[in-house]
Order: sequence, then structure tokens, then C-alpha cells
Amino acid sequence: MSPITALVLALIMGSSVTADVDGYLERSAEAEFMGEQLISCDTPDGSRSSVFSLAQVEGAAVAWVAGADDTVVRMAPGSNVTVAHGEVEAALIEGTLETDASVYNVGSTDEVEYLGRDAREVTLLREGEERVVLTVDAATDAIVRTVTLDGDGSRYCDRRLLSFTTDLSGVPSVDETIEGVPSQPVEVVPEDLPDEAAGFELVDTYELENGTLSYYSDGFFSAGVVLTSRPISFPEGVDVSQVEGERGRYRRSYQPGSVTLSWQSAGENVAVIGDLPPDLLDAFVAELPAPSTDGFFGRIWQRLFG
Repeated sequence: MSPITALVLALIMGSSVTADVDGYLERSAEAEFMGEQLISCDTPDGSRSSVFSLAQVEGAAVAWVAGADDTVVRMAPGSNVTVAHGEVEAALIEGTLETDASVYNVGSTDEVEYLGRDAREVTLLREGEERVVLTVDAATDAIVRTVTLDGDGSRYCDRRLLSFTTDLSGVPSVDETIEGVPSQPVEVVPEDLPDEAAGFELVDTYELENGTLSYYSDGFFSAGVVLTSRPISFPEGVDVSQVEGERGRYRRSYQPGSVTLSWQSAGENVAVIGDLPPDLLDAFVAELPAPSTDGFFGRIWQRLFG
């Protein structure tokens, strides 16, 4: 598995690395529905948004963009399958991808209406501050809108359904037959990584061809951390910023609902991908290996990125 494939996997599977916040997340994962979803985020590098179709059916999530290169992604616990132009790419992992860690509790709960349906608006608190606002469909328990907040209370991301139906006849079919040996958690965690960082608990670590991939969760947000001897590249066409942090330089790319940060530490390449708001990302990264600015790799960085 290449580092960038591992990053995509971390993003996809991160959605299942959640604890039970008063049952709302667990019940929503069991709901069955279909609709068009908008993700809109206000990031430090500008606005990011996307629209696609989304369905939950038989314990799996299926996402697709109608008429756009026939790509369908199916995500279920332990696996994801991407079908594009008739070609199948699959990934399998073993492990619970669940954590008992949760720094969240429920604040206010209000009765509202969403898409013409009865719903509940539920506020989640982290250390006493509002960080997440969920809109839960009353009839199905599906989470139809999720607004996440930055540390100053401003909106970070708004994920919301633009339409909603329990008629699943329009969900594209995906062959669930997957060949291959599942990746299994390793027993020895990289010594450079903490068991807990800024409220995020280390869930599982998986071996890559040239490194490891570790999953962290705080009970709602999640991140994957890659340590590898290979350089980490970003997909073509994405905007990448050079960021000067308190501990050194990073490369950063925001996509709708996710952020990727990469850097060279003293002995390896590091990348983080997750759905963390900017302030939580900064706090989390501050407890990981620091960027290296000295020696050979520092000179290479200066030569390539100035």
C-alpha cells in the first residue's frame, strides 16, 4: 500500500472511528436512507465544497457523483471498495476501529424541522465548549446535518443533506466480493507516536510496505498518521500550501471535509489526514514528531520549497 493510498484509507475509515455519544452516532450508523449531500468548509486556505449522492444501506455507506466518470465508493466496517470506469480498487483491514475515548457530552437538544421532516438539533460539547451541532431525523435517527466549529466558535464545516428519502432503489450496486488478505493491527506501535495526543486516543496501527499507518480518535473527530521512509506526495490538481508553524514547516492541503498535513521529521516522513478543525489539528500535531530543519533533509526542503 502506497502512503497516499493509506491516507485515503485513513479518511474513509475515519468515519467509523467513533464512540457512542448518548447513542446518536451509533443509531445513525444503522439508519438507511439516500440523498444528495453538500460539504462546505471555511478553511485557513479558503473555502472548500463538494456535492455528491450518499446512501446508507445494510451497514454500508455508498457515495457517488451522478454522471461523473462512473465512480462509486462503498464503505463498510473493515473494507472500502472504489469502482471507477469498471475497474475495482479495494482495501481490507481488520480491527475494531472503535475507541472508548470520548471527550464529548451532549449539551442542548431542541426540536426542529429539516427538509420538511421532524428532527432534533443536538449540541456536542468538548471541554464545555460547543464543537458539533447534529441534526437528527426523528423518524429514522439518521444524522442529516453536521456542523463542526473551530475553537473560536466559528463554523468550520457544514455537512448537510439537500434531499432525503428512505427509497433506496436509486443506489448503484457495487460488487462486494473482495479478494486479498486483510491488513491486521500490529502489536508494536512506533515509539515516536504517543498513545494519546490532545484528547485523541491511538486506536490501531497497521503496517505499510515502508512504514505504518495509525488511527486516532477523540470519540467524534479522527485522524490517520503515516510514518514512512518514502516521500509523501499529494494527488495532482489539489492546492498545497507551505505552512510555517511554531516547530517548523509543513505542507498542507484542505479538501471538503478533510485536511492533509505532511512533513519530514528527524528520521522519517510524516503525514496526518483527518477531519479535525484547525485548532484541534494544531494541538494534535504539536504532540507528534517535530519537523526537521537541520541536516540533509533540511537542505533538501530548503532547495525544493524555499
